[in-house]
Amino acid sequence: MHFPTTDSKTSTHREAVNLSIEERTGYLGGTTISNEVGEQGDVGYGGQEVYSRPSPMRYFSEDSAYTKEELRMPDEKLDNIPTADPGHNVQFANYPSRTHDSQVPKLGNPPVMNTPVQKKWLPWPLRAYFWIPLVVFLTLAAIGLEIALHFSKKNQGIVTVDLVIFDLLNSQLVLSIGWPSGKSVKATGVLHYVYTLPPVAVAAVIAALWAWTDIEIKKMQPYIDLVHGNSPARRSLLLDYTRQNNVYVWISATLNKHYLVAFTALMVLVTLTVQPLASAVLVVKSTWIQLPDTTTTNLRSIGLNQNLQFNDLTWAGYAAASVLYDLPSPAFIKVPYTIANFELPQTITRNGTAFVNTNAIKSETGCQTVPVQMLETSPGVWTNTANSNGCSITWSVVNTTQTLFGADLLTCETGSPPQFSPVVFWFFSYVPSPMASATFCNASISLWEVNAGVDIATGNVTSITEIRPFSQSSSFSSFAANVTGPPLNGHAYNGIRFSLTNPDQFVLGRQNATQLQLPAAIYQAAVNTPEGYQGSFANNAFSTLSNQVYGLYLALVAREVYLLPDPLNEDITVQVRTFQDRVWLSDVAVHLLTAVLLVLAFFGTMIQILHMSDRRYLNLMHEPGTIASAVSIGAQTGLGAALADSQTEEQMEAALKNRVFRIDPATNKIIMKGEPGYEEAEIPSSPMTKLRRKSIIAVLQGRRKADLEPEETRTPRSPLSPKGPKSPKSPSSPPKET
Repeated sequence: MHFPTTDSKTSTHREAVNLSIEERTGYLGGTTISNEVGEQGDVGYGGQEVYSRPSPMRYFSEDSAYTKEELRMPDEKLDNIPTADPGHNVQFANYPSRTHDSQVPKLGNPPVMNTPVQKKWLPWPLRAYFWIPLVVFLTLAAIGLEIALHFSKKNQGIVTVDLVIFDLLNSQLVLSIGWPSGKSVKATGVLHYVYTLPPVAVAAVIAALWAWTDIEIKKMQPYIDLVHGNSPARRSLLLDYTRQNNVYVWISATLNKHYLVAFTALMVLVTLTVQPLASAVLVVKSTWIQLPDTTTTNLRSIGLNQNLQFNDLTWAGYAAASVLYDLPSPAFIKVPYTIANFELPQTITRNGTAFVNTNAIKSETGCQTVPVQMLETSPGVWTNTANSNGCSITWSVVNTTQTLFGADLLTCETGSPPQFSPVVFWFFSYVPSPMASATFCNASISLWEVNAGVDIATGNVTSITEIRPFSQSSSFSSFAANVTGPPLNGHAYNGIRFSLTNPDQFVLGRQNATQLQLPAAIYQAAVNTPEGYQGSFANNAFSTLSNQVYGLYLALVAREVYLLPDPLNEDITVQVRTFQDRVWLSDVAVHLLTAVLLVLAFFGTMIQILHMSDRRYLNLMHEPGTIASAVSIGAQTGLGAALADSQTEEQMEAALKNRVFRIDPATNKIIMKGEPGYEEAEIPSSPMTKLRRKSIIAVLQGRRKADLEPEETRTPRSPLSPKGPKSPKSPSSPPKET
């Protein structure tokens, strides 16, 4: 700068002296110049006028910092300036504002020394291209889980898991995973947990990434506290959150008013729930599921078999055994229905049910109890008579035994052929007193189109539903004419008497055996009841037991008499349903995991945005944490001198007690309050600095209010606008603490 004379008539200039803005002291003509600078940058000493512009303000972006410029100021001629007061050896200077540089005469372009731009260091987890994809992934994962849960319910699971016990070819355990398409692929037992590991692995990655973010925020917090200034040692130099347990570190962070660290630590605790929830998302359930429809062969169709009528005595024997030993009905029979046989799709599965629309014979017994009139014609000899609906029977018994029973045809006014006549099952007992019971049964059949469910492994009918009566337009009706028309005309064989022409002794023997075996089975069933045989007379239990035994017998007769082998081998559509071990999404686990992911995404975004604002003036050129890093920011400072003789933690705490510190953004050095440059290193407050005094809700409300305020009504603020001139401080006075 030049020091002009106050004489306007002369153009004599004093010797020009260049002063660097970085210099704190200098020499002018052999005289030391103090570095005490006023807010306008004017310096005076020893009666000589020294004028300088204010030091250029330092600005930092998120990725770069600019060093100070060393400027050589042009000559300035200032007239009508009073000389220095002899008593104080100070002369005040006035000069144009920086915003009106055109008013200052420039004697030449000042040389400017440019320093290359240096990027400041920033941890990976705090970089936008790291945390934004992470937050987006968390949000999409939460949405995807709920969508997957919806389709899991809709499709009854995701995949089918069938465990094959042993593979003889490979001699190892294998896992068969069948996808909804029906295709299956085999994997070794090592991959048994494949369907549960992926969500756990993803959860582990999420927890690890957030733990990484948490560590970096904790490592940077002491430096952020220093860059905001007035930071005591316990909140900066002596602070290390990374050595504290996450279970309680958020408490100490809250006490230190480091709320971002507290929130980050709490989010780490939240991520601890992600892995157990992820492991519970997929569960295996035994699911009743419908497989794609398949086609099989129809084996029987409705038609009268006139060649093999009543040639099998096992029908009556099976009916008797089913009552005595509680046997299930034979394949394709569910009393009173007998359905047409079809080929079971056992190549698809054996643990399932085949549902078909087919034809069935419904055989009804028409059994009912009829009162018996008992007449004792002589001692021990009783004549019994029963009548109902034009049919009657009379039989006599003699007390040669205590219990008597039998089956016979009824005499009816209609004069039906013997094979179609109603039958009677009668019972008599002399103990404790003479008692008689008669059950009239009038067998009938009806033809139906039904939807039947048949167990694939056994052929047992599990369900049957009538659709409509059978007709000539029904499926598999080619041979039904001799059942609905002559010679049967829709009548049902009673199975007790046969239509015999020249019968031989074997046919008569089968007929007599059937007439004996059926009432014997009913008698034995009555004996096995809780009331016993005698109690069944009083309870009229013989009607129920007769219906049970005779109904199964008629159903067995229908399978052989009214159904013929289908010579056409027609196709029939089968719907297969089976129990499969399928992978489902658990409702509770999915909802909880979705909530955790959304909470983590929301608070993670808020933490990153607020932390970005909080660290904007931090100008780290290297990763902190090493010894070299600590020396680079603390060496050649008052801090180093203060800690020179301190070795133990107690000594360091004592040396730093009652001191506050900050980082000079220009030099990246730690300076103590009271050292030169401490006040000049002050930076504007960030939202998190305000948060230390206000609640986060108040900060957010204030920020929104500022955003809603019209641009023209806002008070303009410019960091370049100079403040009013003030008197420079005396060179001999020490810096005043604030």
